[in-house]
This record gives sequence, structure tokens and C-alpha cells, in this order.
Amino acid sequence: MKKVAHFVGMVGLLAATVGAPCLGQVQTSSCCAALLVIDVQSGWLGPGAVTVDQVRVQDKIAEILDVARPSGIPILFIVDVSTRAVHSEYYLALADPLEVLEGDLLIEKQHPNAFTQTTLDERLRAMGISTLIVTGFASDACVRATVNGARYKHYDIIIVEDGHSGGDGGQTAARQNDAWREMDLVVMPSAEIDFAALCSTREDAE
Repeated sequence: MKKVAHFVGMVGLLAATVGAPCLGQVQTSSCCAALLVIDVQSGWLGPGAVTVDQVRVQDKIAEILDVARPSGIPILFIVDVSTRAVHSEYYLALADPLEVLEGDLLIEKQHPNAFTQTTLDERLRAMGISTLIVTGFASDACVRATVNGARYKHYDIIIVEDGHSGGDGGQTAARQNDAWREMDLVVMPSAEIDFAALCSTREDAE
């Protein structure tokens, strides 16, 4: 399988190389990519949370969502509910200022890998998605596990360099970014991601 990493840092080059931004994808929806927001929940990142993350990755992800939404890219919020029996719904809710809007999908999971015993893969396949843009918490836990799950299922992956956190002021995120680069995965600053290049209207596709 061709990897998006072969075109590192230049999403626009994908179109010139293979004729469409998503590799080998026969589009069945207006986008062949989807944006994942993994476990950005009040229990981990909200007021009173146990993390010491001064980056406030939820604010950065909110900015990314504001940029991404006009492109029409599907947005999927993944929430960890494995502790529902012992924690309140506030603890499990999305961290402020994130919110699920009309058209977004929310998928609950019980395991670090968001593909394990969920409908995530089926929903992505039904939309014709072949590329995942990944954000979330925690870099070295559920984000890493979900990236590994996506690789196993042969998705192309773009990890948002400044769109995930380990809860320690950016140190874990930086180490994980380096590890992903060593695996030849695309790790790209949010400012360089061209969401419009990953989406097109049906009329454009035709």
C-alpha cells in the first residue's frame, strides 16, 4: 500500500501524484478523509483534571475544528466511557469548548484503540473514508493505540503535530511525534493541513 508518508508535508502533492488527495479511494461521499478527536474529555483535561497540561490542547483542537468544518470533512468524536460506572457524566463529557454539532458523529469506546469493539471502522468505510486526520488525548495512550489500529486496518494517517497531548506540557506529544516520524507516518502542523484538498463536492469529483 502506498503511504501518505511518501508525500510528507505536502498534502497538495497527493492530487498531482495520484489525481485525488486520498490514495486509491473511490469516493462515495464528498470527502475521502475524516477528522478524529480522541478522548478530549473533562475528566482528563477539564477543570480539576489530574493532568498538568498548560498547552490546553482542547483549545487548539477547537481552532482546528473551526478551520476544518467549512470543508465539509466528517468529524468524529471518540469518547472513553470505560469508567462510566465510577465517574459522572461531566467527567466523561467533552472538555470545554468542544461540542458535537449537527452532522458530527460521536462514538463511545471501552478500550484504548477506538477501533476495538466499536462501529468506527464500519462508519468510516460507509462514508468512503481512506485517510484519517488524528487529534486527541493522550498521545502515548489512546491516540497511539488508535493510530496503531488505523494502520492495521490500512488507513492512511495524518497526525496533527500540535493537535494531541500527553498531559505534561507537550513533552510526551513531542516524543510521540518523533516516534511516528520514525515509523514513516505523516506528522504535520495544523496550519499546514489543507482540509479543502482532502474534500471535494460530488460535482468536482465528476
